[in-house]
Amino acid sequence: MSYRPVAARPPVSPSGIATLSCVSCVPGACRGAECGPEDPEGDGLKEKTAVKKPDKQSESYFEAIVEAIDGLIYVCSPDNRIEFVNRRVAERHGREMVGEYCHKALYDRGEVCPWCSGGTAFRGKAVRWEFMNPRDGRWYYNIAKPIVHGEGAVSKLTLSFDITEKKSVENALVESERRLRTLMNNLPGIVYRCRADADFTMEFASKGSIRLLGYAPHELLDARPCAYHRIVHPDDRRNMMRLIRRSVSEKRPFSFIYRVRTASGKEKWVYEQGEGVFDEGGRLVALEGFISDVTAYKEVELDLRKENLRLRSAMSERYRFGDIIGKSPRMQEVYDLILKAAESDASVIIFGESGSGKELVARAIHGLSDRRKKPFVPVNCGAISKDLMEREFFGHLKGAFTGAHSDKSGFLDLADGGTLFLDEIGEIGPNMQVKLLRVLDGAGYIPLGGNTVKKSDFRVITATHRDLFELVKQGRMREDFFYRIRILPIRVPPLRERREDIPLLIDHFLAGQAGDNAAPVHIGAGIREILEGYPWPGNVRELQNALHTYLTLGKLDLTGRIFLDETGVSGDPTLRAGGLRARMAAVEKRMILEALDQHRWHRGNTARSLRLNYKTLQRKMKGYGII
Repeated sequence: MSYRPVAARPPVSPSGIATLSCVSCVPGACRGAECGPEDPEGDGLKEKTAVKKPDKQSESYFEAIVEAIDGLIYVCSPDNRIEFVNRRVAERHGREMVGEYCHKALYDRGEVCPWCSGGTAFRGKAVRWEFMNPRDGRWYYNIAKPIVHGEGAVSKLTLSFDITEKKSVENALVESERRLRTLMNNLPGIVYRCRADADFTMEFASKGSIRLLGYAPHELLDARPCAYHRIVHPDDRRNMMRLIRRSVSEKRPFSFIYRVRTASGKEKWVYEQGEGVFDEGGRLVALEGFISDVTAYKEVELDLRKENLRLRSAMSERYRFGDIIGKSPRMQEVYDLILKAAESDASVIIFGESGSGKELVARAIHGLSDRRKKPFVPVNCGAISKDLMEREFFGHLKGAFTGAHSDKSGFLDLADGGTLFLDEIGEIGPNMQVKLLRVLDGAGYIPLGGNTVKKSDFRVITATHRDLFELVKQGRMREDFFYRIRILPIRVPPLRERREDIPLLIDHFLAGQAGDNAAPVHIGAGIREILEGYPWPGNVRELQNALHTYLTLGKLDLTGRIFLDETGVSGDPTLRAGGLRARMAAVEKRMILEALDQHRWHRGNTARSLRLNYKTLQRKMKGYGII
């Protein structure tokens, strides 16, 4: 440590430290502990640094304190000459510099530094300031305090700390805050923060509030009534607050669409998404989120809904809905229910007799829903053994049982994201109903041979021809399972209750038999009259099969009664096309097929009934492509 007094300076101790006195003592007569804080001169020096004449122990303390300070320390006289520097200053500049001008020695300047506040320190006041040293380009934090000597002379003690890293962090933080502020203020919406009070009062809102609502940010903060109550449409306010509180209580993010009223009174649709901010103890401290304008999208959606209503009102003029054929009033009701079911994701159950088209209804719902791009998985529950039911639905892992050589996905895995159609739901036993109920309630399932719970996001549509109410009474179906799948019921009428649709169905099936490029297929008036008057206990499926049989064999077989075309010629179009040779070949082929069918395809009996040699029959069958 070095200290070299210049002229007119007080005596120094053996260690080189100036002998100083308290501001309240007569020079050279310090009374130690009896000294008071009074400043007899009244010149504001009572706050100046003052020390008693040190002894060796005090000198040791002083030296240790000075060396422990992680900074640059130097003392200057009123004429800016250096009186003392600590070791760090001397090491940085390569010399002790005592007696040199501080501005020249430390900063290489020819005049007093413009950032220097030494004058204030010499007048008895402590000064603090930050500045960038042009010599090394680094930032420093300086503290200058007065030192009053025994004879009343004053020196300036300066402590200088390098704060370049701290300044860089501060500047980076300021720049980050500026960028964030610019980003938030230019977002097409409102970034907000609300307090965790009863009304979720806003305490911050970005400038997007001006564009979205017509309110400046400060108009939404701490306002009474609070921003939510002022801007949210009265019809949506209660539900919105309920959703926020429920999401916060479950500690999960929230998002919803609602209406707001702007400062001009205009109504807009907005989408809000946010989440609660919790402290370490799990206590809610704030809400943070973003509100954006979705008015344009919502208006398009509302227009589409109006268009759907218009289409529904015109549905009576349509004769088909997807693959479903029919224009009767009963089928128009079914079409309306299909549209409503497609808008929802709730469970649907379709009631109807066998062959009435329940699966077509299920496929129509899936095709119009938001899940239409995902799989439609049909399952005939009546065709699955009870022992295999769990394996088929939940899948199994390799080694789960003998023969399980690899993992296999179940119906629930295959239907993930799409629709699971369970036909003949009444065939599922109570034990399996319990497991499916858990899946539908979100509890998940475990594949056979596994121990990890899996979950699948699917919509379930069920169908049955049974009376499920009766099954519930008999205990063959669980009541909770019944009400879980019976949320949106649809009843498909049997064909006998919509006879006006039979001609449409006949024409549809005939067009399907003809193909895209073939000539139209026609049937006689007599056969059509029979078809339209028949009760069709097997519904649409029976009608389709009967037409296919008639067009192939030339006969209409309805519950054992056989009808031929009134011309005696099969309805097969090949019997009415081409010349005599082609028609005779067609008749011969038909007769062979009828004989085979009559004798259950016993070729020997068929040959004898046709009075043909067995080899001749074989040759003709091969020629007509029958074998």
